[in-house]
Amino acid sequence: MPERLNMLVVSVGLAAVATLIALGLMALWVVLRAQRKHGRRLARVSRRRLSGRLDLDDVRLSLARADEESGALVTLTETLSRAIPLLDTTRLKARIGRAGLSMSVAGFVLASAAVAVALGAFVVAVLGLPAPLAALPALVGGMLAVDAFLGLRGEAMSNRFMKQLPDAIDTIIRGIRSGLPVIECIGVAGHESQPPIGPHFRAISERVQLGEPLETALWRVARVIGKPEMDFLSISISIQMETGGSLAEALGNLADLLRKREHMKKKIKAVSSEAKASALIIGALPFVMLGLLSVMSPDYVFPLFTDPRGQLMLGAGFASITVGAFVMWRMTQFEI
Repeated sequence: MPERLNMLVVSVGLAAVATLIALGLMALWVVLRAQRKHGRRLARVSRRRLSGRLDLDDVRLSLARADEESGALVTLTETLSRAIPLLDTTRLKARIGRAGLSMSVAGFVLASAAVAVALGAFVVAVLGLPAPLAALPALVGGMLAVDAFLGLRGEAMSNRFMKQLPDAIDTIIRGIRSGLPVIECIGVAGHESQPPIGPHFRAISERVQLGEPLETALWRVARVIGKPEMDFLSISISIQMETGGSLAEALGNLADLLRKREHMKKKIKAVSSEAKASALIIGALPFVMLGLLSVMSPDYVFPLFTDPRGQLMLGAGFASITVGAFVMWRMTQFEI
């Protein structure tokens, strides 16, 4: 009878884990679908603007699709992306490029597999689950972990780009007021700036010198950065090239706006530092107490790791802490 009860508890726990994974994938699919729709709408409204012209960058990408990366892993990834939006190769390439890495789609798959093997070994060793049952959660966890790393690194690179952008805009403004062409001003700003903004601006200058329109080169970088301020810079220069106007004044207003936003972010960070410190302390307390009890009274704690009911309680507690940490993190995030 106890064995049947234990098996029932383990089965219920596995069913709960599978349900959570399915709900998470469904939520991720909904979010990614909404983001794609939003991106297409932005492309229609801002990047193609009122002229109704084709996006030359999209045309070049579609024509060059035959020369893109190929291989068994890439083909398998593209096939699985129909069921798992996380594996969409276009999305992966965009996130890898935004993170400033030279990783390929096959590299993403291999990195996810390596992380999945580590997670699976940990689950099998600590929780004692059979390897076949731990394979799927470990694989999903590996993909989510690598994708989260790419997202965090890409966001960090974009934030560094935005911090450097006001100084680069000031360099462009000085060049424009001295009578230099816009593309030469962008090249000078690229040579005088540090990464990540320096390589991006130098790439814009080099592409224009090779014959690519300035508007297309600007939007190529704007897509990588993914920030509305860079979109505004691209729109300002594109409109000025077509209709004329005071580009230096528009860029000066943008640089002033960026500095004010950065100042406001620092004020928000100072105000919310107490809440973040409280969240870190509260979130660390369960792990600290578990470590102390494991040292002081291991016989009292080890059933949590060896008994299926204890493992289920640990999983529920960890899930609760994760949800609480996410809620507290969202409470300290403000849109400016």
